[in-house]
Amino acid sequence: MSTPDRRTLASRDEGFTLVEVMVALVLLTVVMVAALPAFLGMLRSTVTSKKDAQSKNLTQERLEQMRDLRFHVDRQNGPFLDLLDIYYTNAPTAPAPTTVNAGGTALTGIFVNTGTPGAGEPVLPFYRTTTGALPGAADFSQVIDAQFLAPDGTAIPASRFQGNYDSQTVGKDQAPSIVLGITVITSWNDRGRVQSYRTYTRVTEGRPQQPVIQSQARAVAVDITSSASDGTTLELQGGLSSADGSQSSGSSVSGYTTGALATRTGRTAVSGLASQFNLPTQPVSSTGTSGPNSGSGCGWYGFSSTGVSDATGDVSTGLPKSPLDVDTSVAPKMMSGYIANNGGGSCGQLSYDNLVDGGAGRPAGDLVGYEMGGAPYVKVPDAGGSGPSIVGSTYVSSNIITAIPQKTISGASVSVGREVVLFPNNPESGGRGLFSARLTSASVDCVSGSSSVLGSVVGKYVLSAGWWGKGLADAAARWHTASWTYNSSTGVNPVLTPGSDTWDPANTVLGNGTRLSQLVTAPATTLLPSSVSTGATNGQRGFSNGILSFTSAPTLLNESSPGFSAITVQLGQVSCVADDQR
Repeated sequence: MSTPDRRTLASRDEGFTLVEVMVALVLLTVVMVAALPAFLGMLRSTVTSKKDAQSKNLTQERLEQMRDLRFHVDRQNGPFLDLLDIYYTNAPTAPAPTTVNAGGTALTGIFVNTGTPGAGEPVLPFYRTTTGALPGAADFSQVIDAQFLAPDGTAIPASRFQGNYDSQTVGKDQAPSIVLGITVITSWNDRGRVQSYRTYTRVTEGRPQQPVIQSQARAVAVDITSSASDGTTLELQGGLSSADGSQSSGSSVSGYTTGALATRTGRTAVSGLASQFNLPTQPVSSTGTSGPNSGSGCGWYGFSSTGVSDATGDVSTGLPKSPLDVDTSVAPKMMSGYIANNGGGSCGQLSYDNLVDGGAGRPAGDLVGYEMGGAPYVKVPDAGGSGPSIVGSTYVSSNIITAIPQKTISGASVSVGREVVLFPNNPESGGRGLFSARLTSASVDCVSGSSSVLGSVVGKYVLSAGWWGKGLADAAARWHTASWTYNSSTGVNPVLTPGSDTWDPANTVLGNGTRLSQLVTAPATTLLPSSVSTGATNGQRGFSNGILSFTSAPTLLNESSPGFSAITVQLGQVSCVADDQR
């Protein structure tokens, strides 16, 4: 066998030629150039995904920081930084930037009348807070938009609070809503283009934080209600006063008091002189008139001169008080609304009937109508002189935080200096009417408890009643009387004064044979005033439905159903709440 040519073997060991290498490089370059955009796109996508994830995390961190803040802490309760201080600082009529330092970071905010919807911001009105570069994430910045919302989710109009709200000012820091719509927009720059992530949520003021105080007092000396022939509801009240105090993360106290208030369904209410306030946001304001209001010829209502006294409140110490000087005497001073004696005016101190819009009383030929007499059907005679006569008063107070034990008190009282007379124009009784009642004095006082002692309530009153007619043991018709005293701290039931007459309307006859029970339908069998309702220790207690109630027979001929035009009178609606969980 022949031996291979030495030159042929050598050529097989020499590798790629230069041409082959160049061709390979060209092919590799082409492939790499073709794959480069995809590779770069993958890198960009990775960076974008990382930034997007980071923006979501930063947004969530912001929301968690906001939820960790107390929604609102009243400025007078201490130098606390709350959610509103940072993210809804104010709402001035001439908006200007405000800087708040939170956690070592300066945040700039401004009230905005209208946003930029295209940028993801809400529409009117809101507060915009900007962060600048975020600490630890300098590539990112945030805009936080906060908007006060109504319960239905709509934005509260600026007219409701602009110029009156400032979280940094005592008396103006109460928010117009307990719900904030929060929009957080986290932005970053991606190759010269601004990218952003937006989220929206709502933050609501949660449960009250400890310590918490709730106090309330209500007083109405006389409350008269019925219906008119057109179906409207009529109500006349005399000696009204109410006070409410609360403290959780903030303190507030509100009050309303007036001498008289007449209301009718679908009509504008008419009041005597009235004062009201809601501190710290709304100072005391007065409305109505102090002069007599006799309606139209005494109309369906009339009342004498009215007035108010000590209509004030205070939250400057962080505790709700009403009136301002409630603690300046051993028996707490009280805020009052009253009707005064007025020199014997024709409508008396108070008068009422329901003959409106064509209503017609029972004629004299009707046995019941005869004994009723003409309108007014309820009246408080005016014996002349001057000064408060029908009075309703209230107070709420709490002792200072260093006191031991800590205590919240509240109370209400009323007095009706003259008889409230049902059917004063009855022709038989010589001007004394058919039934009358007088509440010389009545009060209820609530005291909060402690961790080991329940709260307490004490109710007191002095009450008298009278009625006309001939009873079973009477030789002739006469005026009967009964009176009671009551003090819940010494007994559970009212004490009937010895010598009082027995209430027996079914067997008390008038001159024409009509029985008293045909004209006074309630109380039907027992004339027994109320005992105090203890209720829940942190709920309403006292005599919220009145100490004594009485109801007439229907007074109109055209009543559409039984009792349609009956008249109900309640004396002594007094109640209170005192709950202190400090």
